[in-house]
Amino acid sequence: MLAEGSPRQPVFYQPGRPTSVRPTPQPGRDDTSKTKRKQPAGRDAAARAGQHRRHASRSSSRIPLLPAGAVAVLLVLCAGVAYLYFTTAPSGPQKVANINCDATEQVAHHYHAHLSILYNGNEVNVPANTGIVGSTCLYWMHTHDTTGVIHIEAPQSQANRAFTLGDFFAIWGQPLSRTQVATLKVTGDQKLLVYVDGTLQPDQDPSKIVLKSHTQVVLEFTPPTVDPPPTYPFPANL
Repeated sequence: MLAEGSPRQPVFYQPGRPTSVRPTPQPGRDDTSKTKRKQPAGRDAAARAGQHRRHASRSSSRIPLLPAGAVAVLLVLCAGVAYLYFTTAPSGPQKVANINCDATEQVAHHYHAHLSILYNGNEVNVPANTGIVGSTCLYWMHTHDTTGVIHIEAPQSQANRAFTLGDFFAIWGQPLSRTQVATLKVTGDQKLLVYVDGTLQPDQDPSKIVLKSHTQVVLEFTPPTVDPPPTYPFPANL
């Protein structure tokens, strides 16, 4: 109530602008706005995301790691294996038929034999330098030319060894049997005749022929037959 004599303040009515009237809260009614109701849900999501990150961090921390000592042991083992490989790995030409390839000729046990191969009545050359690996080494059995002379040059420790024609073919890298001589094979009505020092050896496996000083071996594919088989005149220096 205004005091008597006080001037009245005019009240103007503005259309379209409602007066601010706060409604009276009703019992049992949640008047919280939708925006305010969403906030707890957002906080819950953030909390769940934080828990997920903490869980992932704990999981990653459980990945087993090798102790520094174990890593050092593994490195030492790897280094040892590498050292053994590079220091014990064979270098250069390998043994063939238990015959070495030496850097120099062996002269303690030194002699010569001869091989002739006949095919279609013609002599087939044995390749020169068979058993000689460039300037690197020479096997104890080798050739120097195409004459068919096989040089047996071994250390004294091999003086009692029986070197065979099969050993030479192994160094040559060619097969030798009753039906094949290097790349030549018995076909059709052919036969392989084996002569040792001019004598026919009908049941002889040519790979088993023992080569002695001046032994002469003829391996002849027939027909045709070359009779008598050829012989080789050894030079005086052989």
